[in-house]
Amino acid sequence: MEGKEKDLWENELWTQNEVAKYFRVVSGTIKNWRERGLLRYWRAPVSSSVLFYRDEIRDFRDKHTISMKGDDKPKAEIKKVKPSVSSEKKEWRI
Repeated sequence: MEGKEKDLWENELWTQNEVAKYFRVVSGTIKNWRERGLLRYWRAPVSSSVLFYRDEIRDFRDKHTISMKGDDKPKAEIKKVKPSVSSEKKEWRI
Protein backbone atom coordinates (compact mmCIF):
# COMPACT_ATOMS: atom_id res chain seq x y z
CA MET A 1 0.00 0.00 0.00
CA GLU A 2 1.08 3.54 -0.61
CA GLY A 3 1.92 5.79 2.34
CA LYS A 4 -1.31 7.82 2.29
CA GLU A 5 -3.51 4.77 1.75
CA LYS A 6 -1.78 2.89 4.56
CA ASP A 7 -2.37 5.82 6.92
CA LEU A 8 -6.03 5.93 5.88
CA TRP A 9 -6.54 2.26 6.81
CA GLU A 10 -5.31 3.06 10.33
CA ASN A 11 -8.34 5.35 10.86
CA GLU A 12 -11.47 3.64 12.16
CA LEU A 13 -13.78 6.32 10.72
CA TRP A 14 -13.53 7.82 7.24
CA THR A 15 -15.13 10.95 5.85
CA GLN A 16 -17.33 10.82 2.77
CA ASN A 17 -14.57 12.49 0.74
CA GLU A 18 -11.99 9.92 1.90
CA VAL A 19 -14.28 7.08 0.86
CA ALA A 20 -14.89 8.76 -2.50
CA LYS A 21 -11.15 9.19 -3.12
CA TYR A 22 -10.51 5.57 -2.16
CA PHE A 23 -13.09 4.26 -4.67
CA ARG A 24 -12.19 6.98 -7.22
CA VAL A 25 -15.72 8.30 -7.48
CA VAL A 26 -17.33 11.64 -6.65
CA SER A 27 -18.69 12.12 -3.14
CA GLY A 28 -22.24 12.17 -4.52
CA THR A 29 -21.82 8.52 -5.49
CA ILE A 30 -20.95 7.66 -1.89
CA LYS A 31 -24.03 9.58 -0.74
CA ASN A 32 -26.17 7.53 -3.17
CA TRP A 33 -24.66 4.28 -1.91
CA ARG A 34 -25.34 5.40 1.66
CA GLU A 35 -28.97 6.32 0.90
CA ARG A 36 -29.50 2.98 -0.87
CA GLY A 37 -28.28 1.19 2.26
CA LEU A 38 -25.11 -0.18 0.68
CA LEU A 39 -22.82 1.52 3.21
CA ARG A 40 -23.50 1.88 6.92
CA TYR A 41 -22.46 5.14 8.48
CA TRP A 42 -22.34 7.07 11.72
CA ARG A 43 -23.60 10.59 12.32
CA ALA A 44 -23.26 12.48 15.60
CA PRO A 45 -26.50 13.89 16.98
CA VAL A 46 -27.19 17.44 15.76
CA SER A 47 -24.44 17.14 13.15
CA SER A 48 -24.56 16.97 9.39
CA SER A 49 -21.18 15.23 9.17
CA VAL A 50 -21.30 11.61 8.09
CA LEU A 51 -18.55 9.14 8.91
CA PHE A 52 -18.05 5.63 7.56
CA TYR A 53 -16.53 2.69 9.41
CA ARG A 54 -13.29 1.29 7.99
CA ASP A 55 -14.56 -2.29 8.31
CA GLU A 56 -17.73 -1.40 6.38
CA ILE A 57 -15.59 0.02 3.57
CA ARG A 58 -13.49 -3.15 3.50
CA ASP A 59 -16.58 -5.39 3.48
CA PHE A 60 -18.19 -3.31 0.72
CA ARG A 61 -15.01 -3.49 -1.36
CA ASP A 62 -14.69 -7.25 -0.91
CA LYS A 63 -18.36 -7.88 -1.66
CA HIS A 64 -18.33 -5.86 -4.89
CA THR A 65 -14.90 -6.82 -6.22
CA ILE A 66 -15.06 -8.85 -9.42
CA SER A 67 -12.29 -11.32 -10.11
CA MET A 68 -10.70 -11.38 -13.55
CA LYS A 69 -11.18 -15.14 -13.59
CA GLY A 70 -14.78 -14.80 -12.50
CA ASP A 71 -14.74 -18.13 -10.68
CA ASP A 72 -13.86 -16.98 -7.14
CA LYS A 73 -17.43 -16.23 -6.11
CA PRO A 74 -20.44 -18.45 -6.66
CA LYS A 75 -22.68 -17.19 -9.41
CA ALA A 76 -26.23 -16.21 -8.59
CA GLU A 77 -28.81 -18.78 -9.57
CA ILE A 78 -30.99 -17.70 -12.47
CA LYS A 79 -34.48 -19.09 -12.37
CA LYS A 80 -35.95 -19.74 -15.78
CA VAL A 81 -39.71 -19.45 -15.89
CA LYS A 82 -41.81 -20.06 -18.95
CA PRO A 83 -43.86 -16.98 -19.83
CA SER A 84 -47.58 -17.39 -19.47
CA VAL A 85 -50.67 -15.50 -20.58
CA SER A 86 -53.35 -14.61 -18.10
CA SER A 87 -56.54 -16.62 -18.56
CA GLU A 88 -58.70 -13.71 -17.48
CA LYS A 89 -60.44 -11.89 -20.30
CA LYS A 90 -60.26 -8.18 -19.62
CA GLU A 91 -61.66 -5.38 -21.66
CA TRP A 92 -58.92 -2.95 -22.64
CA ARG A 93 -59.66 0.67 -23.24
CA ILE A 94 -57.44 3.39 -24.57
